[in-house]
Amino acid sequence: MPGPHRVLSGLAAGIVEDDKHGIELDGRESLELIAARLSMDKYVVTEITPWLVIDPEHVLKPRPMDDEEDIVIISGVPTDDILKTIREGDMNIVGAFASLLALEKLRSLGEI
Repeated sequence: MPGPHRVLSGLAAGIVEDDKHGIELDGRESLELIAARLSMDKYVVTEITPWLVIDPEHVLKPRPMDDEEDIVIISGVPTDDILKTIREGDMNIVGAFASLLALEKLRSLGEI
């Protein structure tokens, strides 16, 4: 991640601009994890809405990565490893926040 100048774990994420495109997620089910958009920080206008995609599928023709992107997709990460990554400070704050909400939702659905 360019800000902290280090490799951190994160979640699949992106910006959705309503005037350009809608949300397109491939999976069995997409669940909004909070009822409203949250401000990302007190100094920016960026808002986030975390979602959980149940049984996500790889997109056959993904958008090409930007030159500076170095992304590795890891699936099947155990819950304990996610929590360890968060506790050790090896995940960005937005990813950690969304991960904790997703784990809470999965527990409430009896998935974990």
